[in-house]
Amino acid sequence: MRKLLVIVLLLLAPTALPSQAAEPRKTFRPAVVVGGMVFPVARTNYYSVINFRNDWHAPRMRYIDGRWRQVGMHEGNDIFAEPGTPVRAVTGGRVENLGWLFYSGWRVGIRAPDGRYWFYAHLRSFVPGLSIGDRVEAGQQLAEVGNTGYGADPGHSDEFTYHLHLGIQEPDGRWTNPYPIVRSLYREAVASAR
Repeated sequence: MRKLLVIVLLLLAPTALPSQAAEPRKTFRPAVVVGGMVFPVARTNYYSVINFRNDWHAPRMRYIDGRWRQVGMHEGNDIFAEPGTPVRAVTGGRVENLGWLFYSGWRVGIRAPDGRYWFYAHLRSFVPGLSIGDRVEAGQQLAEVGNTGYGADPGHSDEFTYHLHLGIQEPDGRWTNPYPIVRSLYREAVASAR
């Protein structure tokens, strides 16, 4: 009886693991330019995991000496997306900053012709060859969505989930809420795909 059970089990056991269907190669929709601007996170052709809300001036807390303390306010909006999703220039301009900052991680700063400074932070990687002084156009890929920052060592990551922090600094130095622009650009991008 035991031999028969072993034979039955062997006959029923798969001889090889079934091949898994290859994950489709991600392709991204073209940038939708509205009034010279583009939503900063690329959308895929099949399913995009993109989420954002108006988190402008949300409190920023840090665990210091055994207690959570407010250390500032959020001066931008976070756009959550899958790791490696292309980050695109919202508007044209010149690359003014590129590199590592403690809180922001890998970041790019673009100065637009109107004087506004567009700040893209927590990036995973930059487009090869991107340099300070380069001219970029609206919709041009700058980098990929990441989760870098909050570490002295360049490349430190995994303190939070993958997202793009987008900030806008006016020519007079004030940071302003990007949400109305981001929401409008996202709605236009979705509408154009229908």
